Amino acid sequence: MTRVVVRPAGAGRETLLVAALCAAIVAAAGATALIRARPADETTLAAWRIDARDGLNAAEQGLNADLLAAAEDIRAAAVGDEFPTPEALAAEALPPFARDVTTAKRGGHAWSLTRDGATVAYLGATGDAATARSLLLRIAQPSPDAHGHDGEPVSSVWAHVAAGSVEGLSNERLIAAGWRQVTSRYDASVTRETR
Repeated sequence: MTRVVVRPAGAGRETLLVAALCAAIVAAAGATALIRARPADETTLAAWRIDARDGLNAAEQGLNADLLAAAEDIRAAAVGDEFPTPEALAAEALPPFARDVTTAKRGGHAWSLTRDGATVAYLGATGDAATARSLLLRIAQPSPDAHGHDGEPVSSVWAHVAAGSVEGLSNERLIAAGWRQVTSRYDASVTRETR
């Protein structure tokens, strides 16, 4: 009788080969990512614009969001050239026109309707400039290309330290009066710096 001892096959060699292959794949992927990476193009805002994320405080951000959402309802409620008054919007409990607890916490804005040709605006004069600036929702009459002033959206929000009135709703007149258009950049970090 012949006795044969069969030893188990060692997996050491195969393990080394698999580990080396994985390391080569990870190194190749890392090298490709480094070679193809390029710095993000950061856009700079014009001096008359302000970023909604880092240029507005929390109260102003809430008002900005409410105004942009309300713009659609306002345009839908408009009959021809007749837009609803701030009082009518408050009666409908449409934020930020509604008079409630939030109004005082966000600066106690007094809303008025103003018109400049085919453009209307809802001016919210701040009652507490330390809490929130004055805001203006400008709504241009819809055109066939669905844009308002110089290729901008039909609705836009503007901010001013403490303006109580406006002398025209064109970009040039608002900029000359110290208003800044609220915009959003999506190339910057999403983390807001505290002031």
